[in-house]
Amino acid sequence: MKTALIACKTIEKEVEAILEQYSISMDYIFYVASGLHNSTMRLQEAVKKEMEKLKELDVDRLLLCFGLCGNMIDGLETGNYETILPKTDDCITLLLGSRKRRKDLDDRERGYFLTKGWLQGEANLHKEYKDAIAMYGQKTADEIYQEIFDGYTCLSLIDTGQNDFEGFYEEGKEIAKDFGLKPTRIEGEMDWLTGYLMQDIERLEKNDRIVIYPPYSRMSWKDFLE
Repeated sequence: MKTALIACKTIEKEVEAILEQYSISMDYIFYVASGLHNSTMRLQEAVKKEMEKLKELDVDRLLLCFGLCGNMIDGLETGNYETILPKTDDCITLLLGSRKRRKDLDDRERGYFLTKGWLQGEANLHKEYKDAIAMYGQKTADEIYQEIFDGYTCLSLIDTGQNDFEGFYEEGKEIAKDFGLKPTRIEGEMDWLTGYLMQDIERLEKNDRIVIYPPYSRMSWKDFLE
């Protein structure tokens, strides 16, 4: 069976680490720029462009490593291959291990979740904050972001097991200071992503962790509802 993977660059390090650790072979791997999440339409067009490449590659299965991501998947059409997606709202939930765990963490102390991959993206909230300072001045920029972070108490930095986490944590502490939040370390849980990349279909389907589309299907946000 020929398998293709299309994933967001936000989780590239985690994906590559799992593929290497478990000697998982993919026939084709494509990554989509993480900064495109700021526009659902642009993100969908980028994913569609990568899916178009599969027409000439004769693949049997596509692992589309995205969640709903602002309903980005809604209306996408698959080709002559089976398509499997994690049944999640976004990559953060995937890296936290479950929807329940994310909710429990938020109920305990509401945090804005951040990963190293997201911080390295072409566009992220901290870069936008710096741009706002340059454009509007410190006082106005702070007022804008105080409004954005209203109700948040901490910046939740997710440790996904990569060896550069401590450097990321130090950087995160400075970002948290800019936003008036408390930096908090959150352990990631890689079981969901690992099982997905290993194509552990039976177990993932049983635990309601994937959405499966047969060839020539049209995707819908409704398929991701619990």
